[in-house]
Amino acid sequence: MPVQVTLTKWGNSLGLRVPRDLAARLGLSEGARVDIEASDDGRIIVTRSRRRFTLDELLADMTPGREHPLEDDRPAGSELL
Repeated sequence: MPVQVTLTKWGNSLGLRVPRDLAARLGLSEGARVDIEASDDGRIIVTRSRRRFTLDELLADMTPGREHPLEDDRPAGSELL
């Protein structure tokens, strides 16, 4: 069921407050990241963002023992190198 809220000025932008019960149902808390987009029919769509890892986070557990050797295929057919 839709919930009606009021947009408020927030710096040079407009802010939208998410009611506590709605945030709880969606698993959102302060600091959560969301994606916002506008549809062609005038709706505003807000969805939880998927976690984006930093390069440091991705490489944190990388050790020389976990490194895979590079594998390069030989040319096949009429490839030129």
